[in-house]
Amino acid sequence: MLYKLLYTKLRHVDPDTKFFLLAFWNCYGASTPKPCSLKQLASDLRIPAKVISKAVAQSVDAALLRARTQSDGKGRPKCIYEINQSAFSDSPEILEGALNHAHMVQHVLVGEHIRAIWAGWSDDAKIALNSVSGSLEGKRVPPVRKGQLSLANRLLLMILISRADPFGVVRGLGSKELCLLTGVDAAAFKQRLRRLVALGFIRRHIAGVASPIFSEKLKSIYLLNLNHLQLSPAQDVICTAVHQRFDDQGAGYKFVTAVWIDRELFLGRSAHSAPVTVLRLFRRAPRHAFDQLAFFIYECASGFLSRCWRGSGSGDWKKVREVDASVRAQVAGFFRESMVDPIGNAALDRNEVIDFFQRLIFDLASECVQRFSQLSTVSFVTVDYILLPEHVSNSDHCLALLILNARGGDLPVHWTVVKGYDEPVVKSVQREADIPLSMREQSGLLTP
Repeated sequence: MLYKLLYTKLRHVDPDTKFFLLAFWNCYGASTPKPCSLKQLASDLRIPAKVISKAVAQSVDAALLRARTQSDGKGRPKCIYEINQSAFSDSPEILEGALNHAHMVQHVLVGEHIRAIWAGWSDDAKIALNSVSGSLEGKRVPPVRKGQLSLANRLLLMILISRADPFGVVRGLGSKELCLLTGVDAAAFKQRLRRLVALGFIRRHIAGVASPIFSEKLKSIYLLNLNHLQLSPAQDVICTAVHQRFDDQGAGYKFVTAVWIDRELFLGRSAHSAPVTVLRLFRRAPRHAFDQLAFFIYECASGFLSRCWRGSGSGDWKKVREVDASVRAQVAGFFRESMVDPIGNAALDRNEVIDFFQRLIFDLASECVQRFSQLSTVSFVTVDYILLPEHVSNSDHCLALLILNARGGDLPVHWTVVKGYDEPVVKSVQREADIPLSMREQSGLLTP
């Protein structure tokens, strides 16, 4: 029933009221076991009394909660409160065992101290006690609130976590649906989303896009930071590996970032490297269309690597490219069948576009193998991982992997590899928050 309630689109109640109903069911079940006061509800549910009073009134008015008064002759009468389960009959029943992170949803719901702490700070407790604003590594950072994360933000976070895959990636949820699930309007939703991104609970939000370039409307993608100190206070749940390189002066902008830069050069009538056909196709594409494209390219490269991880020898890669047909099929399915230049609607060569992005995926996979083969501690043949796309405006000096099932025995959880002109330097840390902030921002682990 808890997740049936979580996924119910309630009208005429605010986010605090929905959070109250979730906390109520989690604590009591369908009804309170005995008559209780509003003060007792606030104490049991760990919700401020002022919020409880308003939430109870809204819930009763909306016929979501029944209150039966029982007076014992002393003081204010107390009530037996009971959730009207028939109000949620249209919502699907979802078993807790079907979720990837049910324990984390519970933590956000009942946690006494879910604080609004920025993910850039590695010493969470110290900062929470001693600072309200400041700087880190000479850079101004968002203020640190000593208070709690708001109930509305916790509700949004619970919904996203409940829909996340094992890596923390949420897809298929549009902003309109999230507004209905949380009970906020579009403006308030955007504000709360920005807040969760700024605090690092969400690594990154890639906005959805409806474009004639793609085969279908692309919904928003949310990359959650399941290793946030407020979500996983004891230990991180996902391993990370970040590779930073400075050994190639010609490197810096490759893959989708290079396409985006070439598009700008093309529009400015300057020299560029990408095929004109590709640049004409993306002539009027908004910035977030390139973000969606980057996520797709990195996802295809991750899938290709999971099927065909090899050494970095060019001979091996040529053999694999010739036999793997999945990548081309993915690229062909991602784009609309008919490709035209938005100016004049001139037909474009579809095969040239598909060939270009197929090569891009193989080149990205090859570079990933070359870089992370320097991390001998992890056997990438036996673990599950995804390649995390960096922000399109960033260079590709940093690449990051999210890894499952890599921890064993005394192995650390996170690794950084820094490759200059000498041998690569490999370091390990126990918490993701201990990775240098600049590396996390450049690699896509955090939004700058």
